[in-house]
Amino acid sequence: MGSRVERFFKTAVFPGAIAAETFDTLINRLKAIGIDKTVRRQLHGLRDLYNDAKHDPTTPIRLKRTVDMATAGRAAVQTLIEAGIGATSAPVETVISRLLWISAYDVYVGGVTEVYVSLPLPEDIFATHLDLVWIKGLEWDTMKAELLATGCFHYGKEHFDPVVYSRFVEEQDFLNAGIWDGDYRQLIRIISKYEDRPTAARLIPDLRRDHMCIAVLSAIALAAVDVATVAPAPVAVEKLRSQILEHADEVYAMPNERVWVHAAATGLAELIVQLPIASWAQLSGPFWNLWNPKQLNAVVAPADLKKVPYVIDDANRVVIT
Repeated sequence: MGSRVERFFKTAVFPGAIAAETFDTLINRLKAIGIDKTVRRQLHGLRDLYNDAKHDPTTPIRLKRTVDMATAGRAAVQTLIEAGIGATSAPVETVISRLLWISAYDVYVGGVTEVYVSLPLPEDIFATHLDLVWIKGLEWDTMKAELLATGCFHYGKEHFDPVVYSRFVEEQDFLNAGIWDGDYRQLIRIISKYEDRPTAARLIPDLRRDHMCIAVLSAIALAAVDVATVAPAPVAVEKLRSQILEHADEVYAMPNERVWVHAAATGLAELIVQLPIASWAQLSGPFWNLWNPKQLNAVVAPADLKKVPYVIDDANRVVIT
């Protein structure tokens, strides 16, 4: 917690602060911009607790001191945010970082390339796919370059266990693979831009993204979070549903032509409208609770999870179940 508060100071309270500036120095700088001694003392108390734990980790930290300092530090940080210092009032998009496999396969007869997004389960013979996009074969290098430019994409066999990579090679028409280590939303936005929807619809209509259940649910969840988090006021179910479908089509290449796509958007919209508007801005997701599922504390859930496989939990996460 102390480390995160220090990073908050260097990125939000004093954006552009040089790495050499200490946490102590940054707290003291608050005096020059009118933050009173009480707030600075609360932050120094948290800093002292942080330093004690960091420099002498074998010494027990008393619970009462921890609770007192953390509570006071939280109040002090809230004061800085309410004062709008630096970039503290700027909106923040919740980043959902994931470690995922990206693999590509050429379909020569159609001039397209299949791009799969999969969970990295190295012990499984068959990869667990989360998404599939068909792109024009000539655009693979362009899309790959955009992925590499993010700094989150690690391309080539050297990034895989040899046994895992050998399974890729054994598959027909395998092109290459890489590992994505970053924001899931950013990944899907990039690969969706390259979707060759007309060719996919003509050659393989039953293998389009809107025929892949998990891809549909994930795209609808991404779109719903995007729409809900910027809504200034509550929106009726039907309007929210329409906005989700439109955004999913435009940004995440999920066509709204299938009845199950509409059903997913309707079901999630019905859950979101049950939340207070203050919770809408805090929504994040999707999170997948499908493999080795964990117990969730659902704030809102559908009457039938088989028909609407979403819940919104007590951390304001849209969870696919």
